[in-house]
Parts: sequence; C-alpha cells; structure tokens
Amino acid sequence: MAPFSGTTRKEVVMVDMMSTQLETMTKLEATLLVDCRNDLGEGVQWNPRRRRLYWTDIRGAVLWSCDPQGGALKRVDLEVSVCSFSFSDDGRILAAFADGIGWLDPRTGTRNLFEPYMPDAPGVRMNDGTLDRQGRFLAGGIDETDHAPITPVWSVSRGEVRTVIDDVGIANSMAFSPDGSVMYFADSPEAEIRAYDYDIGTGTPSGRRVFATLADHEGLPDGSTVDIEGALWNARFGGGAVARYLPDGTPDMVVRVPVPNVTSCTFGGPLMQRLFITTARIDMTAAELATYPEAGGLYAVDLPVRGILAGTYKR
Repeated sequence: MAPFSGTTRKEVVMVDMMSTQLETMTKLEATLLVDCRNDLGEGVQWNPRRRRLYWTDIRGAVLWSCDPQGGALKRVDLEVSVCSFSFSDDGRILAAFADGIGWLDPRTGTRNLFEPYMPDAPGVRMNDGTLDRQGRFLAGGIDETDHAPITPVWSVSRGEVRTVIDDVGIANSMAFSPDGSVMYFADSPEAEIRAYDYDIGTGTPSGRRVFATLADHEGLPDGSTVDIEGALWNARFGGGAVARYLPDGTPDMVVRVPVPNVTSCTFGGPLMQRLFITTARIDMTAAELATYPEAGGLYAVDLPVRGILAGTYKR
C-alpha cells in the first residue's frame, strides 16, 4: 500500500503489519444461499421465534425472508425503503426507513412513521442500525450526495429519540460486546472501525478510539456482528469478505465471499453457528455484473463459533 500524503513512517509500518496478519489468518469460503440479486442487500437479522432470516434490499424497497437453508423464500414490497431494523415482542418491526424511524408490519409492508430523519437535508437517508444489549435501537444515516459528515446516530428507547453520535458521513458497523459495555461503529469513508465505552445504564457512548484500520485492498467497513467470544465480524464493501477481529483488535479469521460488495452479516440458525451475509449490485458496471452475476445474493457459511441472539426492542 502506497502511503498517502502526510502519512508517517510509523503509520505505514502499522498498516503493513495489519495487511500481513490478514494474509496469514484462517480463511473460510461462503456459498450462495439465495440468488436474490439485491441492488443493496442490508440489515440481515435472525428471528428465533419464527425461525426465519430477514433482510432488506434498500434500493429495491423489499423486505426478504427465508428459512435457515434459504428455502420458503418470501418478499414483501414496501412503501418506503427499510435500511435497518429490529424485532419487537408484539411481532412488529421497528425500522429505520429511508426517511425516519417507524413501525413496520412484516406481513403487509404497511408502516407508521413517528420520527422523520433530517427532512430538510436532500440526499440524506437512514442507514445501518442495531439493538444494544438493553433493547435500545441505534441507527445512523448516510449523505448519499458526497458522504459529507453531517448525519447523526440516533438512539431510540421506549419511543424517545436522541442523538448519541454526530457528524457522520456513512454510519456502519454498529455492534456491541457480549456484556454491552463496548460499542463498535464505523464512518465508512474513514476506513476504520471505532470502539467506544458504552454506559449500559444511559445508553451513552464515550471514549472513542480506533479498534481496527483497513488497508486499501480490504474495501470499506460495512455491517458487523459480534460472536459469543466477543469477536467482531465485519463485512467489507468492495473487499469481498467478512473479517473477524478478536476483542483486542487482532485480525483472526476471514470469510471470503465470491462477490465484491459485502454489506452486512449476522448469526442465525438452530445452533447460532451459521453466518448469513448480504451483498449488493449497486454501482457495478455491466462488465462487473457479467463477471459476478450472483452479486446481490444472500450467502452463508457455517462457523466453529456461535453468535448471540439480538433480542428485541423494548417498547
């Protein structure tokens, strides 16, 4: 990797060391589960009650679901795109729609928006989101015009919405350690994953620090999940992979995905050992789509480690 202007020798050495670690760590291969060819597959979630996997095609405005083997496939067309979401105990979905936070009926696709997101900012929409361990829903945004750092990350708790992180260009990689005391987050253009101390009582992140830095060939950090050992699994948009980091930030394992734009991942299935992975076709050229015709599909790999149930939004 050639250093950019202003990079110190120490920073170059650190990037070279991380690249070497990624080349030598354990590699696995994901296989196609559903050839759904989403424009922008995202927000994948396992619902243990229904024993089904759910994910969204943001650009296609569709909510998809299937069983753990990719069968019993169902699609629900939506009035407005869903970017990320969580389940609630009453069967509804709390969703970060493109234009704000609201309730979604997963059977019909009808919605009830209750908190608009930056309505006076053209080109801005909501993006990645997740639950913390106490059942709060956190979701951020994206400036699709030029990725300017102008969007907030919101925390939604019992109907109250407040900002917990500000000045973000593309919110991604939101996940929590098993005990909930560490929050992971990425503003994707920065090509790094942050870690925060997280006050589980108030739902407030603080003590921002760099958890992992990505090299040029690894793509950009997209959606993440955490396993039972506290390791972070991060999808790489443009990097064709999901990478695992130990709690101290050490690269440990990589799952290769046979398409370039890997967007999100989650654990699910009866044993919580299957990693489900969404991908995208967005902005790919005709030549690239000819090379990767199954881009936008749902992929999966069985792993030697279990995930953690996400829980439900606490109303």
